[in-house]
Amino acid sequence: MVKTCVGCGAPLTKETQSREHILPQWLAQEVRLPDQSLKHYLHDEDATENVLLRSHDLGSYAIKNVCASCNNGWMSRLESRAKPVLLGLMNQQSSLLQLSLDDRTAISAWAIKTAFMIASALQSKTDLPWKLFGQLAVEPERIPVECFVLAAQPPFLPEGFLYACPTAIMPEGQEPAHICVGFTVRHLHFVVVIPLFPADRVVRTSSIHTPVWPLDLEIGVVYRNFPTFSLPSDLINYLTSIVEVGVVLRRP
Repeated sequence: MVKTCVGCGAPLTKETQSREHILPQWLAQEVRLPDQSLKHYLHDEDATENVLLRSHDLGSYAIKNVCASCNNGWMSRLESRAKPVLLGLMNQQSSLLQLSLDDRTAISAWAIKTAFMIASALQSKTDLPWKLFGQLAVEPERIPVECFVLAAQPPFLPEGFLYACPTAIMPEGQEPAHICVGFTVRHLHFVVVIPLFPADRVVRTSSIHTPVWPLDLEIGVVYRNFPTFSLPSDLINYLTSIVEVGVVLRRP
C-alpha cells in the first residue's frame, strides 16, 4: 500500500517525503533548555509513577507523513502567520483576552496542525480524522470548526516544551469519541480537541482556560484548587485532563 501525504494526499516517495518537525526550528530554539532532552512518558492513573518511554533532543522530534510541497508551502506559511502572535503570548508580552480575530484564527490553525502532528507521532491505534487536517491544506483560512482550541497563560508553567495526550476512559467495547492533545511552549498552554466522529459536543473546564476556536465556542466553568505536582509531566497531564468534553446524544 502506497503511503500518502496526510495533507494533500499525494503519494510519498523518497523524492517527495519531508521531515516535518513537531515544533518548528524557530520555536524549538526559543524553548530548548540547555542540557535537557525531550522525554516521552506513559501516564497511568493507577501507577505510582510515569514510565519513561524514550528521550531525545527537541530538534529531532519529527515525523515523515507530509510531502515537501505541504511542508514548504501552506504549513510554512501557517507558521509564519502564527509566529509573532505565539512569541507575544509565550513571552507574556500579550494576553489571550486581547487577541484580534486574525490572531485567534492564526494560532488556532497552528495549534490544530501541531496537535495532529503530536497525536500521529504517538503511533496510537486510533485513526485520526485526517480529512479535517486536509482542509487546512486545501484552504488554510478555513479552520475546521469541529476541532476545539483552548489556551491558558498560567504563571506556574515550567520552561521548555511539554505535551500530553491522555487516553480517554471509555466503557468496555466503546471507542473514544475524541482525543485531547495538550502542549506547552514556555508560558503558553494549549489544549486541542480532535473529534473522532461527527457529533455535537459540550466542553467544561476550569477558569484557567480561554476558548479560542471556534469563535462561538462556549464552555462550562468549574472552579478548582490546583494541586501541587512534583513532575512537570504530571502538571501538563492535569491541565489537559481538566478539559472535559462530552458528546450530546440525540434521541431518535
